[in-house]
Amino acid sequence: MSEILFQPLGDPIAAGERLEHIADIDPRMTRTHYFDGRLLTAEDLERDQIYLDQRLREIGKVLGQGVIAGLDLDYDPFSGLLTLEPGLGITALGRVLQLNRQLLVSLGDRALIAQLNDSKYRRFNRGLYAVVLKYVEVATDVAEVFPTDLASRRGADYAMVTESVQLGLVPLPLPLPQQNPLHIRANLMRELLGHDLADALMPEDSVALGLVAIQNDTPQWLDSELLRQPARQQAGATDLQHDLSRQYEALLADIFTERAGGSLDNHFAARDYFSLLPPVGTVPRDAIDAVNGHQGYFPEHFNVHVAPIRLSDLELIRAESLLLPNIDLNAREGVDIVVLAPLTNQDYGLYAPQLERDVDPESRRLPQLDLLRLKLYPVQPVHHLDTDASVWQSIWGAVVGGRLMYVRRPIRTAETAVSGIVLALGSSVPAPAEPPPTDDSVPTTPSDPGSVIEDEDSVLLRFINLERLAKIRPPRDGRGEEALRQLIDSVGDDAPRVLQANEFLIRVERHYDPLVWPTLRVLVERETLPLLLERLRDTDERHPAVTGKLVREAAAELGIEGDLAGQWEELVGQIN
Repeated sequence: MSEILFQPLGDPIAAGERLEHIADIDPRMTRTHYFDGRLLTAEDLERDQIYLDQRLREIGKVLGQGVIAGLDLDYDPFSGLLTLEPGLGITALGRVLQLNRQLLVSLGDRALIAQLNDSKYRRFNRGLYAVVLKYVEVATDVAEVFPTDLASRRGADYAMVTESVQLGLVPLPLPLPQQNPLHIRANLMRELLGHDLADALMPEDSVALGLVAIQNDTPQWLDSELLRQPARQQAGATDLQHDLSRQYEALLADIFTERAGGSLDNHFAARDYFSLLPPVGTVPRDAIDAVNGHQGYFPEHFNVHVAPIRLSDLELIRAESLLLPNIDLNAREGVDIVVLAPLTNQDYGLYAPQLERDVDPESRRLPQLDLLRLKLYPVQPVHHLDTDASVWQSIWGAVVGGRLMYVRRPIRTAETAVSGIVLALGSSVPAPAEPPPTDDSVPTTPSDPGSVIEDEDSVLLRFINLERLAKIRPPRDGRGEEALRQLIDSVGDDAPRVLQANEFLIRVERHYDPLVWPTLRVLVERETLPLLLERLRDTDERHPAVTGKLVREAAAELGIEGDLAGQWEELVGQIN
């Protein structure tokens, strides 16, 4: 038989071949070539099985890893049964795990557990264990093995490999402290959030479903949200907030249940259990007293407000708030919190107008609300806080489902100037201004009576305008005042031009104050202001002489002529 040789890649001869005929060999891309008369062995057929398996798992990897649907986990401490509902998951290796029926596992059946684990784990050590659903291959049926030569004998082997799933426990290198289980779970929420250690310990062909604590050889409690994640490729910018929110809601429900069993109300501080909160979540109703203006859930240095909200807007607000960072209760920095009281559209239209108050636009600052882009400003008469108590009493009775939600930032109801009560803050309400005239062309609703819609340019010009800039850099003479008046008449309501004027006044030094307004008028008229700003930005050195020299050299191009150009020469000469 002739010897078969392979030309190695990188050889000068191989390198001289056409590029499309040269390729690296990937073992996963190897499959059997069939032809009539070929002798097939088990190795040839297994090669095709491996090829198809790899290709299917590569498709699965595109979907990420985690729980796709179902696979809800529950533990009954009285019977010791761990119940897993049907569902679908995908592993880090891209393998799909499907459970078609309910799976019941008795953690007290040590004989069966020892049998499945080669006589190991007759007892459980104290600690924390991850509950995982794992891919397994089970040998089934029997097939006869015929001799392959005269020296071989007949035998038997398993005929098929059945793919299945199996529930398992993975020990975690984390201590199990002697604490209330609710406090332990709250601490683990923070410790395991985004932690790579837990993921590194999980078998690659498994999906994490929860975490169980075992003490004295007996399961103590199960948290079906810790370690669990929905199917995704990698943790994105907001995935950790979503994970924490899901874990927080599950743990808070268990806190409510335990306190109810002990005949305790839900008036407690978040720090009693948690050290980290998601940017949006449920807040105990007993901890918020909107009628008397008191809250006891958030730390004292947090700025907490309360406001009604349409139930239909709740999910949108929740999605927007999940883009913000989580709330660290141990941090010293204050956080702005808005507690939302969800109402039906009818109730919101009834009660919200009774809380609306005018706010002076000059002193109103809502930097957190720029994302909304549509701004509503109230025009209704002011309702003082001492007359709002009865309204809030009615709102509290109309809250849908009796559930309150907090968000980390002010939201749309705050932007409509609905007077949220400041909780535990004691700030004074600004004096009302005259309401702006209503615009009949703007549609109104019962919950938004007489409001006007203002675009971003109008909002900008309320805070940055030529009149305000003139107070900072006032004209030095009559010519400067005349130039300012002409600028206000021509471009005073042009937000982009006003921003350019603002940048010009920032970049031109005080030494040139006698000329800034006449020069600015010329630059605006000749439309050369952007050219000058571009050259000022490109200048590395910041000095009056450099600025003056730049203007003097480009005076003709910028349209600066006559006496104005001569005055620039004079001021530059004073520096030199």
